[in-house]
Amino acid sequence: MNIKIFNCPSCDGKMVISELKCPKCDLRVKKDFEPCEFCQLSDESFEFLKVFLRTQGKITEMEKVLGISYPTIKAKIESLLKELKLTPFETLDNTNPIDALAQGKLSVDEVVVILKQRRKK
Repeated sequence: MNIKIFNCPSCDGKMVISELKCPKCDLRVKKDFEPCEFCQLSDESFEFLKVFLRTQGKITEMEKVLGISYPTIKAKIESLLKELKLTPFETLDNTNPIDALAQGKLSVDEVVVILKQRRKK
């Protein structure tokens, strides 16, 4: 069982990871590390994401596996996007990726992918 503690139980401040340890040789690295964005997902969202990946994003397969309707799956995808602070690519087709980067809607890596895709077209 994974235990997720995001906020300090004493002052409610944001918790950080401060040590990584190798269980084999006991090497320790001490530094403040931000947890990855996927590590911060709720258990329900993380399980949904795993099903999404295992079905390769095929919503008809997801309907069978999860036993839920198409609109429910679309709503869960929208919720997951919000939780990860992501914008669907299709809404960015007519958007200048550089502007989206400046507005914080896209990361540098996402802009590079979009520009490469557009160059291929």
